[in-house]
Amino acid sequence: MGLVGVLIVVLGIAISLVGFLLMLFGALLSGEEERENRVEGGGVLIIGPIPIVFGTSRRAALIAAVIGLVLVAVTTVFLLLTTW
Repeated sequence: MGLVGVLIVVLGIAISLVGFLLMLFGALLSGEEERENRVEGGGVLIIGPIPIVFGTSRRAALIAAVIGLVLVAVTTVFLLLTTW
């Protein structure tokens, strides 16, 4: 694995850690105040070339689909950079 591969692995670990910390702090802070807003959620499951988008509302599913497309584009760029 070259330098680019190591950097990608370190970047992936850092992004995962930041995401975990954001979720942890968000969960801790949301318990202190009363909730008046509805909670929505969604996700994208990519099996081969077929994306499966789900969400609790149309808005959440759309946001999940956009994030999924961005992640696929970033993955494709990194794949092309590492093969050159």
